[in-house]
Amino acid sequence: MIRLLVSLSLCVIIGGFPSAAAQSAPPIGPPQLIRMTGEFIDSVTAGVRQPSQPLPTIDVRVAETMRTFHVRDVESLTDAKKGWPILRNLGAFLIFTGPAEMIAHLQSPEATGQPFIIEGRLYVKKRVLMLSSVKSAARDE
Repeated sequence: MIRLLVSLSLCVIIGGFPSAAAQSAPPIGPPQLIRMTGEFIDSVTAGVRQPSQPLPTIDVRVAETMRTFHVRDVESLTDAKKGWPILRNLGAFLIFTGPAEMIAHLQSPEATGQPFIIEGRLYVKKRVLMLSSVKSAARDE
């Protein structure tokens, strides 16, 4: 009787393992394409600015420069169900990497306060956004 119970227990455990492993597997495919709209702010602006609605800021490393990015909007271009939850999953830190001219533009002091639309592939676990497009955005305030 004990052998039968042990055998049945092992069958249940072994039989249930493949489905549990399949459910916890990471998603297959390329990283999601996202679009963020916002502006870089300096430490003085960050302390003074009082937006009409609280919007998140994230610390961004652009090459070797740390900047604060005030996010006005974020959307996933590959998954319609995700938008703002993307930022909640990242925490408050992200690394921008990509073509040298885009990085140089985002590092420049003139980029502070200028609104941007930034697109790229998001590698969530590494907290990296591989830039594919950086455009100036018109203010809609």
